[in-house]
Amino acid sequence: WQTWWFITIAIMALIFLVQFAFRNYYKRKLEKKNQLLREQSLIIEKQQAVENERTRIASEMHDDLGSGLTTIRYLSDKALLQAKNTEEASQIKRIADQSNTLVRNMSEIIWAMNARFDNSENLTSYLRRYASEFLDEHKLSLEFVAAEEWNPVIIGGEKRRNVFLVFKEILHNSVKYSKASNIHITVSSGDHYLIEIAEEASTGFDADASIQKGNGLFNCQKRMKSIGGQILFERQTHLMKIIISVPVNNPSLV
Repeated sequence: WQTWWFITIAIMALIFLVQFAFRNYYKRKLEKKNQLLREQSLIIEKQQAVENERTRIASEMHDDLGSGLTTIRYLSDKALLQAKNTEEASQIKRIADQSNTLVRNMSEIIWAMNARFDNSENLTSYLRRYASEFLDEHKLSLEFVAAEEWNPVIIGGEKRRNVFLVFKEILHNSVKYSKASNIHITVSSGDHYLIEIAEEASTGFDADASIQKGNGLFNCQKRMKSIGGQILFERQTHLMKIIISVPVNNPSLV
């Protein structure tokens, strides 16, 4: 074992074993990385398939159910003009009102289902349009401001739907109870998607007591909790502020 050829063979064997160990280690590491990439690719494919299916269903609902409900609404409006007596007009008006409600509700569901709208910019535009039309209908002034520094992010259909329903409930309460002179809404997008609703010259309310008494605010809290968000209430002098916050962990859109 002290001869030069034995030492040479031993060194060469040691080098070979070290090389073999390193090659085996990096091979396993590469295989693990490739497996991870395959799993990620499969997840992306499944997500894409789900998004495509959501878009397809939304499109079919819009084309089939939407056109049918719209036809019912127009026929009801036409029949209302030709009603022969007050009772008949009342019944037709109920059909027309119900059709209008179904059309609005279906439009909201289609919007939430369509994967093309899974982003903060579309959600903000939808909230702005709804707030403008709803508050204008009830003769209440609105100031809607989107933050100057905007970080567009992906917001899935479930989150968008829940955020909108909470936003809708808050505005309905503002019109019904707040006696506010103006509604100021600020929206920003970053690590969280934030909506600040300020009821100016409002009588305000005790949030804890209101949540205990009624279902509206309780359901709002429940919806926000289901998507990992929260809703906060700040009562100030002549001002009531409601803050809707939804965490966003998705990368920015390119």
